[in-house]
Amino acid sequence: MRPLKLEMNAFGPYKEKIVLDFTKFQNQTLFLVSGPTGAGKTTIFDAIAYALYDVASGSSREKDTFKSQFATEESVCYVDLEFEYNGKTYRVRRSPAQTGPGKSGKIIDLKADVAFFHDGTVTTKARDANAEIEQLLSLNYEQFKQIVMLPQGEFKKLLESNSNEKETIFRNIFGTEILKNFQEQLKEKAKALQSQATSAQDSLLTAYSFASGINDEGLQAALTLQDTKRILVRITELLAALEKDRATKEQQLTALRSQSQSASDTIKLLEEIMQLETKQLALLEEETAVDDWKRQLERHVQAVKAEEKRLLCVAASTIQVAKQEQAKQNDALLDQLTQASRDKKPAFEAAELALSLIPGLREQIDTLKGQEKQLIALAKKEKELAGCQKACHDVTKELQKHADSKQTQRENQEQCQQKLAAVKQAQKDAAILQEQLNACKMSLQRSEQLQKRISQTEKLLTEQTVKSEHFLILEKEYVWLDQQFKDETLLHNRNIAGILAEQLIDGEACLVCGSIDHPAPAQKMAETLSDQEREQLEKKRNQAYADYQQATAELSGIRKQLADLYNEFAVPAEAFAAYKQEQEVNRNTEIASEKSLLLEMELLQKVLTEEDTLVKELNNVEVKLQEIDQNSLALQQTLLLNETLSRDLLADIAQEKQVLGDKKIANVQQEILRLNETIETCTSDYTKLNKELAELEKNTAVCLANRTSYATQVEESTTALLEAETAYTSALAAAGLEEPFAHLILDQTLHLELQKKIRCHEDELNVTLTRLRELRKIAAALSADQTIDSCTNQKLLLENRIRESEEQKGQLAGDIQMLKKAAQEITAIYKKQQQIIADYQKFRTLSDIANGTKETDYISFERYVLAIYYEEIIEAANLRFQQMTNNRYLLLRKEDKGKGSGAKGLDLNVFDHYTGQTRSVKTLSGGESFKASLALALGLSDVMQSRSGGIQIDTLFIDEGFGSLDPESLDTAIEALFSLNSSGRLVGIISHVEELKTRIPVHIEVDRTAEGSTAKIIL
Repeated sequence: MRPLKLEMNAFGPYKEKIVLDFTKFQNQTLFLVSGPTGAGKTTIFDAIAYALYDVASGSSREKDTFKSQFATEESVCYVDLEFEYNGKTYRVRRSPAQTGPGKSGKIIDLKADVAFFHDGTVTTKARDANAEIEQLLSLNYEQFKQIVMLPQGEFKKLLESNSNEKETIFRNIFGTEILKNFQEQLKEKAKALQSQATSAQDSLLTAYSFASGINDEGLQAALTLQDTKRILVRITELLAALEKDRATKEQQLTALRSQSQSASDTIKLLEEIMQLETKQLALLEEETAVDDWKRQLERHVQAVKAEEKRLLCVAASTIQVAKQEQAKQNDALLDQLTQASRDKKPAFEAAELALSLIPGLREQIDTLKGQEKQLIALAKKEKELAGCQKACHDVTKELQKHADSKQTQRENQEQCQQKLAAVKQAQKDAAILQEQLNACKMSLQRSEQLQKRISQTEKLLTEQTVKSEHFLILEKEYVWLDQQFKDETLLHNRNIAGILAEQLIDGEACLVCGSIDHPAPAQKMAETLSDQEREQLEKKRNQAYADYQQATAELSGIRKQLADLYNEFAVPAEAFAAYKQEQEVNRNTEIASEKSLLLEMELLQKVLTEEDTLVKELNNVEVKLQEIDQNSLALQQTLLLNETLSRDLLADIAQEKQVLGDKKIANVQQEILRLNETIETCTSDYTKLNKELAELEKNTAVCLANRTSYATQVEESTTALLEAETAYTSALAAAGLEEPFAHLILDQTLHLELQKKIRCHEDELNVTLTRLRELRKIAAALSADQTIDSCTNQKLLLENRIRESEEQKGQLAGDIQMLKKAAQEITAIYKKQQQIIADYQKFRTLSDIANGTKETDYISFERYVLAIYYEEIIEAANLRFQQMTNNRYLLLRKEDKGKGSGAKGLDLNVFDHYTGQTRSVKTLSGGESFKASLALALGLSDVMQSRSGGIQIDTLFIDEGFGSLDPESLDTAIEALFSLNSSGRLVGIISHVEELKTRIPVHIEVDRTAEGSTAKIIL
């Protein structure tokens, strides 16, 4: 990837649009980005990273803060990058989420936007664009950052980090996280299988408990030994024996149950015969009552038939009376309708006459309506005339207001222009003051740093005093304990003979001479400490010496630090107090100066903050003046138009008044209303009377038709009444009943109840006699001694024997079920346990190999792979590191095991050809560390390219670090970079080193101002 053109707008410190055309470099592919701190040098690289990957180049920048703080809300922050890859040109444009102008010009929240132009198409979705760019470059962001962008200070961390830290860094770079996860999964799997094996053994012991209640010596012995195979064999044998016993017991139970059932059936038969004989006697005793119920039902039926005939007579009489009444009412209604028709005839004739006069009335209404329209038009013109006259008056007043407002805005315009001139002068003053303030801050910063060193010196002086006092105490304590230990040792040596003599025992050999006789044993010269007490004293003496030595070292260290600080201050120790006071005075003076400058800056800032307000106010004034002029012109045109309309309306109104005279519109409208009401009344009266007469004629015709019908119905109802009375008399005579006979009719419920009782009695008697005959035939086969009591006794004996056999069978079934469950559980768990143990052994072996053991020097699979990558990186780095150090240094991987079991093999040493010694890279100087870091970064970049499918990287950016190099080291570093340049790779460097400006001909110069930064290419 090689950038061709970079365009930034309102991005970072850049307020305005910045365009960097890299094609202007022509054959010069090594360029320098220079400028003051904080001006925005690294922002150029941030813009490239953001355009490609939607993130910044460093780890401390967030894309939500990309929009420049100097930019206005109307400005839109965006980055537009054109780049070349494999001979093709691509372009990507991105803008972050921000506030900016909408389509209507109103400030709104804008969403992040992207456009990736490639192969004649454009991708506008962020996720798709990111994926396409990553696929095109064959690098993700992390790889791009490691290969193309070398951010400030990050590779020095890689250079000096320990193996643990390098392992984490390389894991991210080379993507070995999958190996780490694989190792952890193997370890977790082995651990889980070990836990499962233990759990399976516990489950197996629990399964043994199912068979612990079986009374069998062989089984119990196998359970005690926890011999699973033997337990399963014995359970199989016991199950076969128990199944056989259970089958025999089942046959015995079947025979006993059959005998018991036979006895139960005999008892049931005899008891049922006794019950049926008793029931037969009871039913025969109810026969008399049943006969009475049958006679009562017969009289009820005859009475019901007679009652039906009587009710028919009553109904026929009612119908005859109703028909006679309807005939009377119809005759009366016919008389009323005939009289009403005669009464309405005169009114209807008058309504017909009034209806014939309506056409003349309508002609009068048409004439009046014509006059009404003329009067309405005249009133409308008079109203329009009044409106035009009022509009003329209002427009005249408004024109005067506009003239006054214009004068006021002119005065505001002059005031704003004067204030803006003052602001411009304040900006110049602020720039000068800012330079003074920056210089003051730098001076104050140096004073603050010096003050910290002075405070550190005072702290060391205080610590020296305390340590000195503590040193004297420790020294005194050590001298005393040392002397006491020497005295006790000397005394012990002198008393050795006496001490040995105390240990002599009569009859036992002497430890020195071997004699068993002890005529004159030696005596101790004085009491001495025991061996344990003397050993304790020696430990105290040794501890006191160690404390004394440590205090000596600490005190020497403090004195060395104080001497270094005095050399740094360039003052002797006795002059430190005066030097401190002098620096304090200088610092207070600088603080006061900074406060004064800040106060002046604050006052200027208040003036500067008014600039935007004044510009907006001036723009508003100009807009208002334009609006006033436009509105005044429109008002003048409106005034002219209204005056012309007023003259035309006056002429029309005078002409129409001559034609209409003094007529009023209200009088004309009232006359029209009166005539319309007259027409409506005539029409309504005629329609109403005509409808009423037609209704009377219709009802009269209906009454005439009903008169004939009602006469026929009265005659028919009289005949029906005579027939019903004859039938009722005949029914009484046939049944032999006399009135009243209502008491013979039973209630419906009682009637049904008597029928049910009779039917139930007859059915029950028939069933009882039939069943009794059947049972007596069966009982005839029984012997004489088979009575209810004898059969009951026999059944009790059989049930006792059945109960005992069932208990025995249940015990056998319980044992069988328990043994089957035990066998099932033990077999399943044992099989699972064997599988788990086999899996555990396999995964434990794999885990030990992958995670490293003592036999493999604790080298894991991931560390082994990383070590291969690391060797390649070091080999590639040494090609440049030797060149940059004139073949003095060579990077080496530290291969000694070291202590502990942590990550090893990724620490770095450096071999110094001048001394022939190997030492840690942390001992390199600042400039040497930068060169080593740069070489390591370039080596990593080379290896990453080769490990990323041989992708071609045409660009490299290096951020800072050259300031720590001496002139000779700077030459070698630049030569190394020129070697990259000669291979065609575009190399960009950020640095403050002035010498680089003369050594590198192509610059991107970044400048910082109070209104934002600028950048331009200088060839």
